[in-house]
Amino acid sequence: MPVDHITRTEINIDERPIPLVARVNRRAKRLILKVDPIAGEILVTAPSKRTVPEAIAFARERAEWIAGQLDEKLRARAFTEGMRIPFRGEVHTIIRDGGPRAPVRIDKEFLPVIRVGGDATHLNRRLVDWMKRQARTALTERVDHHCTRLEKKRGALRVRDTRTRWGSCSSDGTLSFSWRLIMAPDEILDYVAAHECVHLEHMNHSPAFWRRVASLGIDARSAENWFNSHGAALFSYGVQAA
Repeated sequence: MPVDHITRTEINIDERPIPLVARVNRRAKRLILKVDPIAGEILVTAPSKRTVPEAIAFARERAEWIAGQLDEKLRARAFTEGMRIPFRGEVHTIIRDGGPRAPVRIDKEFLPVIRVGGDATHLNRRLVDWMKRQARTALTERVDHHCTRLEKKRGALRVRDTRTRWGSCSSDGTLSFSWRLIMAPDEILDYVAAHECVHLEHMNHSPAFWRRVASLGIDARSAENWFNSHGAALFSYGVQAA
């Protein structure tokens, strides 16, 4: 929906000033409150400019709910030197090492580390780009494996920077995945790959769909439990705070 006006301010949540973006949308029929836990900001939509103060007051009244949504583990966390991050389910420490042409590389000689060359200001971008390539390689292998077993032909495979979805399958067979799956254990990445491949056969979540997933040797319940416990936190990695 088109936005007619934007007001930016802050409100205190748990004694912390949190950015609030108030948007006017004349098609809105009521006040709408949302929280972006990754960017760490509050979004409110009002039907008119006159009701913006009411929308901001409404957000203040929901401070306790907002605080829960803004759990610290969901805040934006750009990759930085010395940060400990998961990669394929194993914790690695980021080390800046080498010039700008040095390739990003894994080193497990002592403790698992990811070495990233170049200037510190480019570290997040370089590591995100590298992880996207790693994710594409891993997902392509698992998707092609499952498609062969299902005797299904897929469309394009896309790796995206998504904040809310791990994977999707379009009607033309295009499969899309979040690059952050490369941070999860291999069996979790494999589950999402299999899940989307089965959508080439069943564009729903019917009992037949889940039986087909299980036929691929996938433990969907364990994977979903893992996502419930750890998935949201992964979406915060590699995000530059506004």
